[in-house]
Formats: sequence, structure tokens, C-alpha cells
Amino acid sequence: MLRRLFFGRSGRLDVDAPPLVRPKTRRELFSQALRVRFTSLFAPNLAAAAFFLPAFVWTEMTLRVAPGGADEAAGVSSQLVGTYLIGLFVCLMITGPVMAGLSLLMRNWARGENCYRWATLFGGMKRNWRQGLLAGALSGVIPLLFYSTFNYYGALSENTSLLYLIPLALCGVLCLFLLLMQQTIYTLLVTYRLSFGKVFKNAFLLAFSELPRSLLTLLVTLLPPLVFVALLYLLPLHTGLLVVLCCAYYALFGISFERFVAASFANYACEKHLNSRLDGARVDIGLSSERTVGGQPPAAPAA
Repeated sequence: MLRRLFFGRSGRLDVDAPPLVRPKTRRELFSQALRVRFTSLFAPNLAAAAFFLPAFVWTEMTLRVAPGGADEAAGVSSQLVGTYLIGLFVCLMITGPVMAGLSLLMRNWARGENCYRWATLFGGMKRNWRQGLLAGALSGVIPLLFYSTFNYYGALSENTSLLYLIPLALCGVLCLFLLLMQQTIYTLLVTYRLSFGKVFKNAFLLAFSELPRSLLTLLVTLLPPLVFVALLYLLPLHTGLLVVLCCAYYALFGISFERFVAASFANYACEKHLNSRLDGARVDIGLSSERTVGGQPPAAPAA
């Protein structure tokens, strides 16, 4: 059973056959696809988690050298955090290719489509590793940009003029949109043949066009870490156990689940705003209303 969970079935599609009756709504499609693929999320998650090990080790090393005293910490904290974020930028950049492969796999599963697990994951990495590195660099620049602007403009607003709060707020909005773009950028680069500049532009436009849904999706993906942070605050005596549980969650399940939720939103946004304008492209993929733009709806599966 464990072998099948992590390695799949040799020589066969690594999924169960989808039901003959297709869901009518996106919510039904998400629930159905998650139920069918739930146990299949673990193995790809372990593969992706291996690429996040440098970020984990770098964080652990930084915490070990952090000063313990409050007076000493005040003098070196800014320099230490800056050094840590630069290193984290590099660590997150190298996760880009595996996130591209994982996003391709989750895109297919969120549509309710069959595919080979490992061939899809590693094929997506191989074909999109260059743009994946750029997308990973974009992920790494978000905390660095936020900390740098907060440090700089925050200090200026305290010492000179409150008008510096305006660029600080603008930088905060920029960082928020960069976070929202993370939900669609990987799906865009594995689905369409576009330059990274056009991928970036379309990710921004999709985040802006679907702002309420995009914010809701971001909240869902951020909910697990927010819960862990709240528990750390409420249960300070169990910090070690909570950290272990958090690491176990993301090592076994959390990365794949985050990509699955993001892919479900990205599929909807891309089909609505991009595929609907492309003659011959499919829209409402996985739903009973699936159709080809400018063509006929697909034939119902034989009983």
C-alpha cells in the first residue's frame, strides 16, 4: 500500500478513472478532484520538499548565529536579516523548476485529467527550468523587497516626514500583487509558450482582473502557516513540537496542496480570460460544460 502511495502503479496511469458524470461547478470540480487525488499529493510533495531543504538549512543556520541579548540583537539584527534574505533569495530561486513541474501536475489533476505522476512532474521541470528559475527568483525577491522598503521608508517617515508613508504603502501593494501573481505565474509558464515578460504581464492582469477570488485563494493558501503562527503565540511552551508539526506538514502535504489550490484558481482565470479568446482552445475543462472555442462541445463518455 505504501509503495503504491509513493511510487504509483507500474505501467499504468497513476490515477483512478474519473467519474462518468462531470461536475457542473468549479466548487464541485475542486472537491471531486481533491478527493480523488488526495493520497497522490504526498509523493510529489516529498520530491518538491527536497528542493526546499537549502532554504530550511539556511534558516536554521541564521537562527543559530542570531544574538540572544536584546541590546546586542538591536545592533546587528538589520544586517543579519538582510544577509538572511539575500541567501533566502538564492534558495527560493532554485525551487523554481520543481515548482513548475509540480504546477503542471497539479494543473492536470485540478482539471480532473489523467496523467503519469513522475513523467509529468519531471517533464515539466525539464521543459520549463529556465523560466522556473526566473519565477523562483520572483518568489525570493518578495521578502527582500518588502524588508528593504519597510526599513528605508519606515525610518524616513519617523525621522523626516510622514509623506514617506506613501511610497511605503505603494511598495506594500506591490508586494501584495507579487504574492497574488504566484498563484498563476507557474500555471501560465507551463501552459502557454510565452516569454517570461509576457508571463509576468499576464499573471499581473489575471491577479488584477480576479482580485476578490485571488485574495480568497491567497488567504486559503496562507491559512496553515497563519494557524501555526497563532499556535506558537498561544502555546509558547510547545514551540518545539509545533515547529516539528509545521515542518512535517509542508514536507508531506503542504506544498502540493498549496499548488493544487493555486492551480484550481489559475485554471479558472486562464480559461476565462485567455482561452476564451483563442480559437480552438478548451474552456470549462473538467466540467460538464466543457467546450472548444469556435467548435462543438466534447462528446459525452461512453457508458
